[in-house]
Amino acid sequence: MSLQLKELVRVNQELENTPHLSRQELLDRGLIQERQELVCRVGATDNAQKLPFTRLYLPIARTGILVPNKSVDENHRAIQILLPGTGTTFSVAETLCDVGGTFHGRKSKNRGRGRKSNQSLLTELLPDDETFRVASFPVDLPLNGMGSDAPFEFASEEGLMAVTRHVHLVLSRLYPDRPVFMAGRSQGGITAILYAQHYDDLAGAIAVNPPHPEPELFEFTVRYLEEKAAVLADLLHAPGVTLHERSWEGYKTFTPAFNYPSRRSLSPILILVSLGDPFNLFPQYAHALKAFADNDEQCQLHLLDAGHNLWDRKTVETYRKVIGLQLDFMLHQMS
Repeated sequence: MSLQLKELVRVNQELENTPHLSRQELLDRGLIQERQELVCRVGATDNAQKLPFTRLYLPIARTGILVPNKSVDENHRAIQILLPGTGTTFSVAETLCDVGGTFHGRKSKNRGRGRKSNQSLLTELLPDDETFRVASFPVDLPLNGMGSDAPFEFASEEGLMAVTRHVHLVLSRLYPDRPVFMAGRSQGGITAILYAQHYDDLAGAIAVNPPHPEPELFEFTVRYLEEKAAVLADLLHAPGVTLHERSWEGYKTFTPAFNYPSRRSLSPILILVSLGDPFNLFPQYAHALKAFADNDEQCQLHLLDAGHNLWDRKTVETYRKVIGLQLDFMLHQMS
């Protein structure tokens, strides 16, 4: 274990033993750093759309959190940590910001069809007079973005759990007395599952198209992505995106060792799988994840006839269905 990782583990233990810390105390200890830096959509230019988030750095963990500009209030009855996939030249995907805004309660038009509404999608999906909101925070994992200089070892299971544990502990101090959910796409989904298998203080984990470590399935995905590296931006509809050398090496090195299918969960898990995801077209992918879910009473799985990105707000009906499934899962766990 590197000295940097040992220090992170030590700080996590201190936080576990100090349940009540104010924002100012976290700042004074150097555990968070506030910076007024703009957050833009992928493929940003001088005229790129600015996203309603600010950056909050976690120096000890070599990563950071995007904090919605819309403040957290008494209607935000839970916290949601949103985890991106790894391996490409960006990690905090714009779709994480979209889903974060949806659960946080932001009102916005749907870019796909130009629809406008005077209420948020969350309000539309809830019973009348319900004011449920989820304070949602996209996280930038190591080896990408704000965490691009993190030690390679942080992509190991031990390091990954230490980083996400740190995020959980910091957000729980900043926004106390709320249940915490963790949701992720691709390897971010694996991270959410692993966290639910390591800790029992999670209200629930949500995994969207998590890779499967079975060698034949994983090797298929690696070959496909490396063959498509030159056109990855077109496949993901994200200008300028390609494989990130260090992040991709971390993905290939550590993902096969994340043997989550052989373990039982300590916290409830929801898995969402899109049957049309080009990165997971191997015929046995959905079957392997279903077998994992069937073997754990804490886990439930939904198969959806959709493409790569289940959190794409432009695919209106799929996005609405996925948000509804996540919302039902959260409300059930909180009840």
